Amino acid sequence: MNDFLNERCGEILDILIDTNKPITIDDISKEISVSNRTIRNDLNKIQEYLEATDKGELIKKPRVGVWIKVDSEGKRFLKNVILKSKNYIQPFSPEKRQLYIIKRLLQSNDSITMQLLADELYVSRVTIYKDLDEVDEWLDKYDLKLKRRQNYGIEIVGNEKGWRKATADLLSILKDEEELKDMLSDTQDIKPNSRLDYENYMQLKELFPNIDVKKIEVILNEAEDDMDFLLSDEAFDGLLAHIVISIERLKQKKDIKMDKKQLDAIKKQKEFEIAHSISKRIEDEFNIKVPECEIGYISLHVLGSKVQRSYNIKGTEDVLSNMDESIISLAKDIISLIGNILSVDFSGDEKLLIGLVLHLRPTINRLKYGLSLRNPILKEIKTNYPSVFGAAWATSVLFEKHFGVKVNEEEIGYIAIHLGAALERLNKNTRAIVVCSSGIGTAQLVAVKLQKSISNLQIVDVISAHDLNKKHPNNFDIIISTIPLKYQLKQVIQINPFVNKGDIERIKRYISNIENTKHFNKDAIQNPMIELFDKELIIPNLDVESKEIVIKKLGNILVDNGYVNSNFIKSALEREKITSTAVSERVAIPHGTHDNVNKSGIAVATLKQPVNWGENKIDTVFLLALKVSSPSYTKSFFKRFYSILNNEEVLDEIRNSKDGCKIYNILVRKDDDNE
Repeated sequence: MNDFLNERCGEILDILIDTNKPITIDDISKEISVSNRTIRNDLNKIQEYLEATDKGELIKKPRVGVWIKVDSEGKRFLKNVILKSKNYIQPFSPEKRQLYIIKRLLQSNDSITMQLLADELYVSRVTIYKDLDEVDEWLDKYDLKLKRRQNYGIEIVGNEKGWRKATADLLSILKDEEELKDMLSDTQDIKPNSRLDYENYMQLKELFPNIDVKKIEVILNEAEDDMDFLLSDEAFDGLLAHIVISIERLKQKKDIKMDKKQLDAIKKQKEFEIAHSISKRIEDEFNIKVPECEIGYISLHVLGSKVQRSYNIKGTEDVLSNMDESIISLAKDIISLIGNILSVDFSGDEKLLIGLVLHLRPTINRLKYGLSLRNPILKEIKTNYPSVFGAAWATSVLFEKHFGVKVNEEEIGYIAIHLGAALERLNKNTRAIVVCSSGIGTAQLVAVKLQKSISNLQIVDVISAHDLNKKHPNNFDIIISTIPLKYQLKQVIQINPFVNKGDIERIKRYISNIENTKHFNKDAIQNPMIELFDKELIIPNLDVESKEIVIKKLGNILVDNGYVNSNFIKSALEREKITSTAVSERVAIPHGTHDNVNKSGIAVATLKQPVNWGENKIDTVFLLALKVSSPSYTKSFFKRFYSILNNEEVLDEIRNSKDGCKIYNILVRKDDDNE
């Protein structure tokens, strides 16, 4: 608990002390102009503080209100706390400061001085100067730059499309930042009766206070009814935010341009009619003229929306008959590739096929036209299902093959969700062999306890370590052992002979990673495509400071050895600007476009020190150069790669190897002669 409460908590505490009777949360919220939810959160902080200091008691009674029981000594103490709270400034992290600076600059029509930012953030000009370097790097993704002029200030410069995309992405980031809400908002509305996500609503109101967000929401809701289309909630949020940003920029006489060919193609789509109807209402309500290019971009949002419909299995043929053959072909190729990688047969899962087909149509439109759809659970997908997410990355080559588009990690995350659901539907128990030194006694007790404690675990045998080699690896998924045990072909989980709660939780965590429950067959372990790896393409213990240098060094090795042309490196760097290719906390798989690949190959580097790779710190890098025309290479690599990714022991062995030949032997499962 902080020594002082923040200023708003102090205000609430002051109201409670000076009120001799219960007061409702609504009344407090109106008095200090914040939402009910904010008041509830602050009351929890106050309650914690009172309990820690033992200077009073906060009482909450439903349908009555809240009040404080406090004696005269406690009142004097708390009044002093309130006084201190007015002078207490909560320190913010560099990342939060940088987001604040970006928002202030995007929000302002004029330049802002470093001194003003320093005063607002209660830091020195030197700190702001350092923060601006990080801000510049963030803006670079949108082809925007900071313009700094002495005695004048700082402003953002660049193209309109980049400005709008940066603003939209910032809104998505800010809605999850509790700390920034207090920092950036002077006032907050009571939660509206709105379909729009509440945090999005608050951020839009803060960034564009002069635009009636609710009015735009009404326009979109009515358009859905009139034109018979339906947006998912996330697509609705995205389109509404786009329109708010557009109105603000049009009022400033800053409209966006679109390539004539692209616009002409969009005008032939039925979505353009929907966008035109929406634009007409916007013109009437906000007294502005919406140019044709702006209508085109609204059309793209409708084209790139995820239309919500419910289909049952009986409607499979109807769904597929109304879909473009190229979309169906891509969906089937994805199912085939992922099934091969995960050693799972998805061929009979019609829900997976329909789900992917319905998902892919708007996805392709988004990717074609450079629209982004933020995935709010991307971090959870990466953390909880790293192998499923990693396998989904393999589909990137298929997007390039079928449609010539680069897929980003947000879209990969959505594909991973479809795959995870399909794996769940298989609903197969994880088959385990229990091993102990003798195969009797303790192991039998272990088996009974595990079977009772873990419902989706099937104990197929209880054996001694000596008899393990007699068991075919295709007949079980994992080994649970009460003794130290090495086994190359399947995961070994060592537990206490008396099976404690920690053991149970570790096994459950392993099983919960769905892909881990689907065993890789022996061929995937013993017969990798050796041709993809080459000792000449491996750099151990590389000493570099950035991911860009890693990609260039590995790319140049591929160029020098005839695997790719020089444009491959450029395309790999461009992909990283679009999206991070980190597939786990420590491993990244950058890759360039397949049309710059002469022959399939993979360059590998282990890093002396981890480098920043999106939100991750990466120390192991695989630069993939894969030709789409060689599907067997692609399937074999990804199958092999994700069995490696799933095995921390193997990854650590690669990281700890200082010799390229040693790493090569690990990758191709070719043992050294001296082992």
